Amino acid sequence: MITSFYVFVLILGVLCGFNINLPKRVEALKGSCVFIPCTFDIDQQYEKDLTDSAKRKWFKVGKPPIIVFDSSSPNTGLLKGEIFGTATQKNCTTRFDNVDQSHHGSYDFRLEANGKLKHSYTGSTYSQVQIAVLASPHKPALSIFPDQEVIEGSSVSLRCSTKIFCPSRPPSLTWSSSLIESVTGQQYQSQTDIISDLNLTVSHRHHRVTFTCTATHQLQKQITTQESCVLHVQYAPKNTSVRINPAGLVLEGRSVTLSCSSDANPAVNYTWYRDTERPLNPVQTGPNLTINNTDPTHSGRYYCTAENKHGTQNSSVLLDVQCEYYETLFGVMQCVYVV
Repeated sequence: MITSFYVFVLILGVLCGFNINLPKRVEALKGSCVFIPCTFDIDQQYEKDLTDSAKRKWFKVGKPPIIVFDSSSPNTGLLKGEIFGTATQKNCTTRFDNVDQSHHGSYDFRLEANGKLKHSYTGSTYSQVQIAVLASPHKPALSIFPDQEVIEGSSVSLRCSTKIFCPSRPPSLTWSSSLIESVTGQQYQSQTDIISDLNLTVSHRHHRVTFTCTATHQLQKQITTQESCVLHVQYAPKNTSVRINPAGLVLEGRSVTLSCSSDANPAVNYTWYRDTERPLNPVQTGPNLTINNTDPTHSGRYYCTAENKHGTQNSSVLLDVQCEYYETLFGVMQCVYVV
């Protein structure tokens, strides 16, 4: 019993020095390459056996496991590519080229060196990496900063990012918009993504403009994906104007409608005033002011005020009520009209 205990402790002591660090899952794009960051450790008693001539191998998990890559002949296995660094650096970072759907699965690492240093990093004690092969890339991710109210004159950044499947052939990002003007972002690269920032000082012209980010992946043929967003800009009233309906001469006894319009976001509240009022008092609210059975007392200048939380703008129109026909009744000239 005591002997068995010492054997168990010895085995555990040998194994505990072996370790591997690699991601549980990496995504690969069909026809591209896949990059697996990886480092390993060995038990201290085997350090003397580890040289740069040690073979670093990958096995596809199965029954039986299949060797797919050998660092001593990197271009002859089922998976071809490159393993980086050296064995003495304890580097197992690997790139596999021209990945296809048959390469989807889980993989284990094995180290074969001089003497007794031959170890497979398999089983529940160690991590294995799963290669997930995608038939097509994901759409790029698109976000707006700040993500709150965007007000005219403020600075806004649109950020687009997409995953780098193969560092030696990273994708590219381009911008377009529904405006005529061209847009160019600042592109840079992180460890895992290509990122492009589009920085704007927004005006009312950018309201409801669609911005599109296109990711281009260079494989045997180009594959593009894109994502779009609509920018909503808040701004004070602009281009406020008043029109008279019906247009033309305003005849006494008829009805006339004054209509006010304004370009703004958020929508404005309209208030009407007459210049005959001192001080100016509101006549009516709303975009339309209708006067029925007009007479000369309705003549004068009418002001429309368009207002939202960002500002106010005014416009006015002169209403001149004319008589179409005059008749003399009891010695008095009076306006008559035909209904």
